[in-house]
Amino acid sequence: MQLHTITELLAIPNYRVSHMVVHSDSRLDLLLEPSRFIPAVCSGCGQVHNTPVHSIGTIIVEDLPMSGKRVFLHVPKRKVFCVEDDSIRVEELDWLRGRFTKRFADQVYRLTSITTNQEAGWYLGLDDEVVYRIDRQYLEELAQKKLTPVPAPRYMSVDEVAWQKWHHYVTNVVDIEKRKVIWNHDDRGKLVLESFYKALGEEQCAGIKAVASDGARGFLSATEEHAKNALIVLDHFHIKKSLNDAIDTVRKEELAKARKTDDTELADLLHCKKKFILMQNKQTKRRENLLQKLADLNDPIYKSMLLKE
Repeated sequence: MQLHTITELLAIPNYRVSHMVVHSDSRLDLLLEPSRFIPAVCSGCGQVHNTPVHSIGTIIVEDLPMSGKRVFLHVPKRKVFCVEDDSIRVEELDWLRGRFTKRFADQVYRLTSITTNQEAGWYLGLDDEVVYRIDRQYLEELAQKKLTPVPAPRYMSVDEVAWQKWHHYVTNVVDIEKRKVIWNHDDRGKLVLESFYKALGEEQCAGIKAVASDGARGFLSATEEHAKNALIVLDHFHIKKSLNDAIDTVRKEELAKARKTDDTELADLLHCKKKFILMQNKQTKRRENLLQKLADLNDPIYKSMLLKE
């Protein structure tokens, strides 16, 4: 096959095949060279600088298979001086995605959509970790397109989710009406949620009517500062947890008093093994009898239970 025919089959803009480096039963290596001069795009700032080329290197990238053979392209890449940060940067080629062509990465993503990373890697001859990195980068770019600009919700909820061990969190913002995640960010706390509100802008923040949260101080203070018209709603789980913690505090105080006054009957009812009776909603006949007896013996406990209800 003639080199110009391979060039036409590859259809890479502004590049042609100059030499066939390797040609075996399973692999085809092709050396590319620019077919015409085009300015180098800086990978640091994305701009074109009219500065001299510092040096030229070569990288090997994998392309789609051809005639059952894996295709590897030897691509020259220029290094240019970036005037934005005063450093040497490698040029950016829009048809490349790391060590693969964009169309090859697209095929990896299509395969991982219907099968596992391990099976896709076996089919393509790649390590499943490499497949995972390609798929993750592709998904991040798709998510960025969907979440930029940030859609403005009227009713939203915010919560952090642990996604790894050792306290690695992601903060998610959900549009309650649309029932989908509209924004997320690594880490948690006030500064993270503030970046969401700043991305919305003052006008859109003023249109938020309600924000559901778990009661984290950082989320509450950021919402009060930026979404001033929003009603803050605390979720049921954390409200119930706070009420149960309050009852448990009263239980401990009354247990200490009962032990101090040698009130063994009350101390036995307030023992830590029976503390969950105070916190459960569904009560059996035995639990109801214990609660009634506790209410007769101790007024503060009885009042705390009534306040919880």
